[in-house]
Amino acid sequence: MLIKEETFAIIKEKNNFNFIRFFLAYSVMFNHFSTLTETEPFWLVSGGFRVKGFFVVSGFLVMLSYLRTQGVKAFFRKRFQRIMPAYALTIILCALSGVLISNLPAADYFTSRELYTYIISNILTLNFLHPTLPGVFETNAFQAVNGSLWTIKVEMMLYLTIPLLFHLLVRYKKSIVLIVVYLLSFAYTCTFDYLHDATGSATYEFLKRQFPGQMTYFCSGIILLVYFDTFRKYIRYVFPASILLLILNHYSTLFHIVEPMALSSFILSVAYGFKWLNGIANKAGNFSYGIFLSHFPIIQLFIYLNIDACNQWLSLLAITLLCTAIGVISWKYIEKPCLYKK
Repeated sequence: MLIKEETFAIIKEKNNFNFIRFFLAYSVMFNHFSTLTETEPFWLVSGGFRVKGFFVVSGFLVMLSYLRTQGVKAFFRKRFQRIMPAYALTIILCALSGVLISNLPAADYFTSRELYTYIISNILTLNFLHPTLPGVFETNAFQAVNGSLWTIKVEMMLYLTIPLLFHLLVRYKKSIVLIVVYLLSFAYTCTFDYLHDATGSATYEFLKRQFPGQMTYFCSGIILLVYFDTFRKYIRYVFPASILLLILNHYSTLFHIVEPMALSSFILSVAYGFKWLNGIANKAGNFSYGIFLSHFPIIQLFIYLNIDACNQWLSLLAITLLCTAIGVISWKYIEKPCLYKK
């Protein structure tokens, strides 16, 4: 057993994961607003932090879910029910509503091979194969309908590693397994970093962001789950140390190797070390996923309609309120019913 029974009870106590999810989801939205509208970034959290943060939280909670689930089949069914219904509906709704703003006639739009290529490739989470819809957002600076969705593919691939990781952790020395996985992922990232710097090819930058490049962050979350008792015991020291390491990483590449663990320690410290945050987000339900799924096409629509040009801040407020409403509806009527479906 990776975790003692009494540790499970401690992990399940009140935490701030909903607050962290909301913070990361809104951070994704705010950063994409600046990118897509080609305005100066205003948000305090960088794009890299938000994506990495999601993978840290995922590593901790998904491995925890696996440990509490009876059987691999049940585990993957739960993961599928959590991710795919809202994801697939987002793809289909974007494809159907695209006809309303496409520069193609409706008959041409619905008979376009491009439309069905978009639906199939995106449903399969291969968003990079076809990110656009026929005649949609062609006047925007970026034509992709939903550029956020590349992380879903990586997330699903990380889920596939969970049973294998569990097998290795219970069969061999835990620390060795986790260090090897962490270092292999870091080596992958460094390799494609080098190739990108040497050639300038965007392909290497793209490959760096894929699986297993994000495994260091996923693995970091798992490390803190496996050694949760030790982490919790020293949390008052871990939190400031993690902040220091993240600052040093910003100024020196020498600290890149510890950045995933520093980020994981920071996020988990926030999750379990600031009790006053608990009541802010937990009562509302976990509707951050709907915000993540919907914000990119909503921002693109505002740009297409030139609404963002009227007033940047009012546009951002309207987008935030609209995406929040969509997130709540998605959680209440799609995600939650599917998640708890037997």
